[in-house]
Amino acid sequence: MADKFRVTRTCRAFLMAQVLWGALPMGAALAQDQVQGQGQNTARDAARGVTVTSRPRPDFDPLGVRLGGFRLDGMVDVGPGFDSNLFGRRNNVVSDGFVDTAAGARLRSDWTTHAVGIEASMLSRQYFNNSDLDFQDWNILGFGRYDFSADTNVEGRYRHAREHLDVFSTEVQGLGIARPVSYDTDEVSVTGNTRFNRVGLTGGALWRSYRFENQSFASTGGSLSLNDFDTVIGSIGSSYTVAPGRAVTATVRLQDISYTNAASRSRDSFTWEALLGFDYDFDGVWQARVAVGWRQRNYNGPGLKPVEGLAAEGQITWLPTQLTTVRFNVLRTIEESIRVDAVSYQRLQGGVTVDHEFLRNVILSGDIRADRREYQRPDQKVTDGILTLSARWLINRNLELIGAYSYSQRLEKSAGYDEYDRNLFQVRLRASL
Repeated sequence: MADKFRVTRTCRAFLMAQVLWGALPMGAALAQDQVQGQGQNTARDAARGVTVTSRPRPDFDPLGVRLGGFRLDGMVDVGPGFDSNLFGRRNNVVSDGFVDTAAGARLRSDWTTHAVGIEASMLSRQYFNNSDLDFQDWNILGFGRYDFSADTNVEGRYRHAREHLDVFSTEVQGLGIARPVSYDTDEVSVTGNTRFNRVGLTGGALWRSYRFENQSFASTGGSLSLNDFDTVIGSIGSSYTVAPGRAVTATVRLQDISYTNAASRSRDSFTWEALLGFDYDFDGVWQARVAVGWRQRNYNGPGLKPVEGLAAEGQITWLPTQLTTVRFNVLRTIEESIRVDAVSYQRLQGGVTVDHEFLRNVILSGDIRADRREYQRPDQKVTDGILTLSARWLINRNLELIGAYSYSQRLEKSAGYDEYDRNLFQVRLRASL
């Protein structure tokens, strides 16, 4: 659930205003407080790196609930929608309306050092005439961070989630299944960061499990639980700061994947990747975070060829004005497949996102992206294009109205997949603490 919480900022002029209130006559104090408030807001809005979505809006940001040294945030989100092509087909197209319901809560410490917190969220969708496509996703997360110093800390996290693969995704379509595929994940991670003058070091270890619904489908030749697997990922990274806001980076990641069912053990694999890149703030208007390298995955099964290729991840942010933010994103990964005739695929995602502050409390957004999946066996390629437009009206601190439209089209496909287009409309009302 994107944009679950918006963080409230404390006005830094508050203490000064209190002092001046007692030292100046009433009219002068009011005028001085207004001028200072405007100056603080202007400085904060124009601060280096502040974007349309990260900018604080003191008149509209939810305040949350203070509980001693903790803060509680929460939201409930509900609204109708319409999907013009539920199954992503070219023929026998089925459309339907639905209602989305979402909720989330977060309790986090507000300490000057160290941090602990817990958060939970859920999203459910009920269709009017196609209840087989209903889903309910949820997750719960807890974390704790220990700060040894301003530059050194270690953090641990645990997360459990219930998620799903959409019926129009290439993975589900490749199975011939006409319903979402649900799965559970458990995740435990530990990360650490430190810095020695210009040199920064980071390291992490993550264990994650995937457990698919234990249901048989004739088209798969068995149960989807054959795809259950555990993965362990270790990473180490370093950076060298050339100048403030400008650093050269290097990252190495190792991943081991182990399937839990003996019939799937040939899919077990080991992956390594190495990337070089940079984090660069050019002039406050352009910022870039880019890393490029190589990735290779080797399988235990003798008949499975290694999957290798370019590894890339990057984001370029352009701030043409204080009211507009443009982001360019690219990500290339190797992902596991749940299909019987495929083990994994290389995925390339790229796009452009534009956020514009039409009014202080009206945010317009547009996103256009491409999602390309390349299967090695069988040799298949699928490219989808997605356009998303949305508008957020911040009515007050506690209410927000969201309207969104999404258009999807299959731009390229191999045998076995349909070319199709899909229109999705949604309107939601969000209430926040």
